[in-house]
Amino acid sequence: MSSKNESDDGSNDAATTSTFPHRNLDKLYCPTATYLCAIGANPLEEGQLSSPSACIPCAYKVCNFDIALDQEFTKLVPNQRPEQCPRSIKRTKKSADNDDAPTTCVKDGMMGYKRGMNVLTVGDGDFSFSLAVAKLVVSDNSDSGMVVATSYEDSDSGMVVATSYEDLTTLQRVYPAFDDTLNALKSCSTKNIIGYKVDATQLKKTLPPNVIQPSMKFHRICWNFPCTAIGNGQDGQNESMEENKELVRKFMANALQFLDECGEIQIIHKTKPPYNQWDMETVAMEEINKNGNELEFEYKGRLVFDKCNMPPYVPRKALDKKSFPCHDACVYVFGLRRRSVESTIPNNEKADIDLDATTSLDPSSVIPVTTKLIDTLRTKHLALASYKRELRRPSDGNPKKGKKQRKRK
Repeated sequence: MSSKNESDDGSNDAATTSTFPHRNLDKLYCPTATYLCAIGANPLEEGQLSSPSACIPCAYKVCNFDIALDQEFTKLVPNQRPEQCPRSIKRTKKSADNDDAPTTCVKDGMMGYKRGMNVLTVGDGDFSFSLAVAKLVVSDNSDSGMVVATSYEDSDSGMVVATSYEDLTTLQRVYPAFDDTLNALKSCSTKNIIGYKVDATQLKKTLPPNVIQPSMKFHRICWNFPCTAIGNGQDGQNESMEENKELVRKFMANALQFLDECGEIQIIHKTKPPYNQWDMETVAMEEINKNGNELEFEYKGRLVFDKCNMPPYVPRKALDKKSFPCHDACVYVFGLRRRSVESTIPNNEKADIDLDATTSLDPSSVIPVTTKLIDTLRTKHLALASYKRELRRPSDGNPKKGKKQRKRK
């Protein structure tokens, strides 16, 4: 399983036998938008004359070359800061040019979120993730009243219940832009609900009173990077692993009662050591299985997490305004055994997809990660790196001499 060993030298894809080390591909998918960015084939926007170059940060998100110990690739194509992603650069430029400009073209269905869904976010530090979700699920005309539907097809409004383990005063002190994010979240819809001091292991006791009602069910319940209550800026490592595992077990058992019959519980978590030792897909199911699992709840699969698909989300350290890298993170998806047609994880299993027909791929969809896909990205980026090296090579074939000559000029 991926949580035990994210590096996998063997092939999980019968169609392709790899000659390079790659990450574990068991039940692994990625957003099509992330693949298109990694390959340099994102759709052109208005006023854009040519597609951006293939994105190195997104290639690392999908393939985890560093964690898979692909030494050839990491030497020739080192990873870059996530801000170097063309989509991130584009949003930064738009914000600088016009504060009122939209940060991105939010597509219905991105990362498994659709208009009209009811979503509960747990442990959201600065509420930037909740705001990102609200932009995906709240309709533009959702401006009055609180509507709770057992199926989002019956509602065109959508809502977010955003909760934090901390109180309002603490969040305002730790996160400088918290009030702006909170106001933006509230302005998305008057139906959005804010909850403070909400314990993920005791949801029924700590959620806001207007959420604790039989008719309140959620299509998505999400917790990003769960960890126990800790000191400023620290995160759960080996010394608190068992405590964190128990935290996940209790959260899953608590959240299930608030889940719609077509809904999903999602946990976003890092996959590199030591986090891979959490064995997330197994641990999350243990308490539910212990209680009988009458609903036939199960682990569905993993989705490569790409925060560029969910602006303005920024992962923050616990009680610290600093962000942290998460190119290795995955969304672990859990739902009922009978697959919903709207599941985040598609029903096509490892269907063969024409990776070259990029114009026919829907950016809001999800595609399986296979050795063929990794080989496609790997080959593309290695070829680009070789081309760039040739461009830098002086005509006399002596890079050092050429460098000195350019300095003299």
